Amino acid sequence: MKFLDVPQSGSIAGTTHSHNRAGQYTRNRRSPVQPIGSGRRATVRAAFSAASAAWSSLTGAQRAAWEGFAGSHPITDSLGQSVVLTGHQMFVRVYASSVNVGIAAPTVPPTDLALPDVSAAVTVVSLASGVTISNFDGPTGSKVAFALSPQFSAGRSYNKTFWQPPSTAGYHGADDAPYELLPGTYAAEFGTLVIGKRVFVRMTPVSSTGWNGTPVITSVLVTT
Repeated sequence: MKFLDVPQSGSIAGTTHSHNRAGQYTRNRRSPVQPIGSGRRATVRAAFSAASAAWSSLTGAQRAAWEGFAGSHPITDSLGQSVVLTGHQMFVRVYASSVNVGIAAPTVPPTDLALPDVSAAVTVVSLASGVTISNFDGPTGSKVAFALSPQFSAGRSYNKTFWQPPSTAGYHGADDAPYELLPGTYAAEFGTLVIGKRVFVRMTPVSSTGWNGTPVITSVLVTT
């Protein structure tokens, strides 16, 4: 049911408050059905599980360092609010971010927060070469994680569901552009590329020590 009220998000008892482009709405709360499988969801959950296990093996001094780092580095949540994480939450965040782009799992807080610049990245999606993203750069050791959407009609202007290609196909060294993904790799997930369809791309900059920045989302039409 749609309604007029201040922006709200979350669940109270059996009611979930949320919003979309049409406005605020409520619905009955339901437990999501999310089979783990062996794909991307399994990889992400394994990373979070490993991070929680790794936290327990840290020394008291190391945990204190993470608490201090978290307190001085608030993050911005999906509602635009500044949130101070606990030391454990920050450790899991950085750990999962590092593993996601092939950086060694951390034991100490990030020391390098310099992020790649993806603001001027140029994306081309074509039948011949697949996905090519150029014109991004960053410090040595920094990474960019790339995630793609299914194909949509050309008039589509919004998407929130992305797929990151497996293993090293899902990220790239920021100082080693361009990023390339073969047409067959995309087709295996979403089907053969079709000229004129729209594909969204999400680029997440990550520092050399696992600190990730705000993702940048763009979209292009498939060409020949």
